[in-house]
Amino acid sequence: MSQTEKKKKAILATTFVLLNNKEIKNITVDEIADKAVVSKVTLFKYYKNKNHLMNVVIMNALKNMLVEVEAIIDSDLDFEDTYHAITAMKLKQLERYSATFNQNLMVQYSESPDFFDADAINAQLQIYDGLFEKGRVEGRISPAITKNDFMFIIKIFIEGMKGLPAALLFQKADLITRFFINGFK
Repeated sequence: MSQTEKKKKAILATTFVLLNNKEIKNITVDEIADKAVVSKVTLFKYYKNKNHLMNVVIMNALKNMLVEVEAIIDSDLDFEDTYHAITAMKLKQLERYSATFNQNLMVQYSESPDFFDADAINAQLQIYDGLFEKGRVEGRISPAITKNDFMFIIKIFIEGMKGLPAALLFQKADLITRFFINGFK
């Protein structure tokens, strides 16, 4: 492993630990650099700013979810079971992280305009596209609802969750799932 890779790895690992233990607003670039044993100059060489670094660390933590979600959608599960399996998998993944990390994730999700880059947005759209197709084939999504309508509702749904406490979203996951599944008939 090159020195560059070691430094990047140290910065990411340090930031991940801090995100699990402190609110983003209380994490400083000086603290990250000090604990990662790199200079601030080095940190800014790899990451545009603190916000960019936070986004990279959080998105790295969530990358495994994408692979698992795609596998669930491609499985033989029906639409409703697929949606339940995706929700359960996401909750299980998020339970691996601290409450502080999950709250930081929600802060970044709701406040950072560049939290999702083009690749992350396209990956999400593919997931919802697959879910739409599965629901349409099984008759779980009304023929009166177009793919554009579905994506419009998804966007409203996602935007509406911004700013809500992570703990509340986890607590209400079953209610949200029931509403989502029953709302497209």
